[in-house]
Amino acid sequence: MSKNTRISALLPLSLVEEVRKVSILENKTQSGIIKDALENWLKSKLERDTKLLSKINFSDLPSEDEWEVIQSKI
Repeated sequence: MSKNTRISALLPLSLVEEVRKVSILENKTQSGIIKDALENWLKSKLERDTKLLSKINFSDLPSEDEWEVIQSKI
């Protein structure tokens, strides 16, 4: 079970008004709308980060022989 934590945020009035409208139209709490939006943002960020990481080229890693030399010095 996850714990909820209260936070405080300063938001532009236009954004607050939109959240209020959606809250009424969808019969959801404003907190629920913001929580969903943040979860969607995080999911999107994780997808972007995953795509970026999948393109990393590890050609600059030491070879096995070089790694042995490095390890022997430690």
